[in-house]
Amino acid sequence: MVYSLLCLDHYCDKAETQDPKPSFLETPVQITPQSLDAVRPSMDKALSANNFSAMWQLKSRYGITLSAAQLKELLWQSLPPSFHWYVAPSAHNKIRMALDLMTHDDASKWVVCDFLKEVLQKKGQSETTVNLLVGSKMLSENALKETLNYFISRGRFHDAKAIKEQYSVSINSSKLEDELVKAYESGKSTCDLERILSLYDKDNEYCIVTLREILKTVATQPQDYSPELLGQNRSNFFDNYMKFINALLSHGVKEQMAVDAAMAKAVSTLAHKGLKWAYELKTSYQAKMDPAKLRVAMDKAVDLNKLFLLELITPFFANGKDAEEAIIGSLERLASKPDQYFGDYRDAKETLKKQLEKFDCWSLKAVNTLIKRAVENNDFYWAEELNRKYNAYLDPETLKNHILKEAEYVKRRGHTQPDYLADLFAPLKLIEHDNPGLPNAIQAAVDQICTMESFPLQQRVVNELIKFSDNLPG
Repeated sequence: MVYSLLCLDHYCDKAETQDPKPSFLETPVQITPQSLDAVRPSMDKALSANNFSAMWQLKSRYGITLSAAQLKELLWQSLPPSFHWYVAPSAHNKIRMALDLMTHDDASKWVVCDFLKEVLQKKGQSETTVNLLVGSKMLSENALKETLNYFISRGRFHDAKAIKEQYSVSINSSKLEDELVKAYESGKSTCDLERILSLYDKDNEYCIVTLREILKTVATQPQDYSPELLGQNRSNFFDNYMKFINALLSHGVKEQMAVDAAMAKAVSTLAHKGLKWAYELKTSYQAKMDPAKLRVAMDKAVDLNKLFLLELITPFFANGKDAEEAIIGSLERLASKPDQYFGDYRDAKETLKKQLEKFDCWSLKAVNTLIKRAVENNDFYWAEELNRKYNAYLDPETLKNHILKEAEYVKRRGHTQPDYLADLFAPLKLIEHDNPGLPNAIQAAVDQICTMESFPLQQRVVNELIKFSDNLPG
């Protein structure tokens, strides 16, 4: 014992912070309690000299550990003003050895908890030191929660998850909400969202309610059909929105209103990516959408000349009747577009024919509009096809205007052969003979032709129109 004390006095002259190397002093010695009391003051001497080697030897040889008061003194002495890169390793090493030398009692536990608070308040806190305190297994539940929040706020989700798994401490609903809102607003990656969501207790009702509210709030924010909804850069609104909603849904967060709202926003992108996601929401989460909003989307697809989207949108309707009505409405809207919308009449004709054949449903309003377009462009072949296949009929006003236009053309050209009147009379077989407005339209055309400047075929035109009128029912 005397020899050991002499050696300890020698060590006290050289304060060390590195792990002491094993020596013969570490061989256990059996001594009486009275002798142990005589040795304990050496721990105070080693502590005052900051001699970690001597303290380690005392613990190793005699089992003497730091009291709570000694631990507190040593820890606070080791704490630097701030954890700069050049002081952090030394401070970390001193703290680690102090924890190795402490007594595992309640008093020391509260010292470690108080010390943690001091560390967290220091500038440039050292995560390694915080982890060291966690590893001591001396932290209270409140201290562990504070450490968990510390790691979360610094984006150290791996360390936070380790605390949750080892000590069953999870993020509370308030912190969960703050972190998710912050992650959404800053456009955090899916991995970060998954890490945040892994930190809450699945049985915590407050967290479950919070997640539902966040999902509903984000999903229902008003931004449908806006230019920002589907930007071109990586951080655009819709990508962030879709990523966030998917992360919550994949963790079992259930809120049907939010799912339906997300589907509506996905459809409103009028882009393949958005519509693909909408289909996933429909099939995986039973998302539904108001038929009126789907019809608005189809109308906008027509207005933007994105006709290929119509086939992608129609499966979202809950029933075939609603889908058919929407298709017919889109066809009617498309039929009323000017030739310039398609490029020219030839393109318009091809596009409209494809739409009719693709969906195999139409309305009289749609096909009657198309036969009118055909006659206005003297495309009697297609007009007759529309009449034959879809029972399309020309309206009296369009017939009258066509007759007058062709009569003016024949007059201007000075044609004398009746064959040149074929285009003038062609539409007469494309109109319903029992149309109540037809007689007046024919009479109006006759009256105006009679007032024209005389031309060779004028009387022939008048006679044919009167003959046609006389053969009408009634």
